[in-house]
Amino acid sequence: MHLSKEEQILSKHFNDMIHMSYHRGIPVFSQFTSLHEAELASQALDSFYGKQWREGEQMVSFGGYSDAERKILCFLPEHGKVTAEEDFPICCVRIAPANKRFCDSLNHRDYLGVIMNLGLERGQIGDILVRQEEGGGCHISTAYVFCKQDKAGLLEGLTKIKHTTVVSEVINFMLSGWQPEFKEISGSVSSFRLDTVLALAIRVSRSQGLALVQAGSVFLNGRCCTENAKTLKEGDIFSVRGYGRFVFAQISTQSRKGRYHVTVKQYI
Repeated sequence: MHLSKEEQILSKHFNDMIHMSYHRGIPVFSQFTSLHEAELASQALDSFYGKQWREGEQMVSFGGYSDAERKILCFLPEHGKVTAEEDFPICCVRIAPANKRFCDSLNHRDYLGVIMNLGLERGQIGDILVRQEEGGGCHISTAYVFCKQDKAGLLEGLTKIKHTTVVSEVINFMLSGWQPEFKEISGSVSSFRLDTVLALAIRVSRSQGLALVQAGSVFLNGRCCTENAKTLKEGDIFSVRGYGRFVFAQISTQSRKGRYHVTVKQYI
């Protein structure tokens, strides 16, 4: 696999963290990583430990909640104690309109743009979850932003996004009652192969789906998957760069022609 210069630098950084954890006998935390960056970390672990390492033993990851896509990686020393979720240096900042009657309809890009203008790097920010609600005759947007613990103060200082005055505060996300929202996509497929289900989910031809898999743009349950014939099972989560994240939710009936009716859920 050919790595760009930026990827080579990041891989070396992961390798340095693995060595530090192993030789000093301490857990070492990364910044927030994308799925692709986490795959580079897995490759660095492959190089150091061989194919024998296991997530949960040599590395654990957490992004602030169970369905997180962007996660902090924790490299563990040999025979080290598994790091608990509460030990990860992660905070959740809730950003909501101060006045629900006078607010813009803000989206993920609006929040990310303002946050980046604070001088933060992308690796210091995890997932940004935006909940849209109706209220006061307008769309009300509330964001839950996961960030490195030492950067929460900067986010708490946010008072305005576009024309909307906002209130920002650190919260316990687990007590917020937030649940992921999905858009359901249903259709029939000839098999449960990754390229076939993917094509249904993102509305492309099977050959286009195959090209995305072969290009390394598809992640299955958090790992890059280039095996287009991989069989999916209910509950599998796959992400496609540029298209979003999906759950292979349900297999229902088989038609007389041998096709299967399935449901895929897209995170929104």
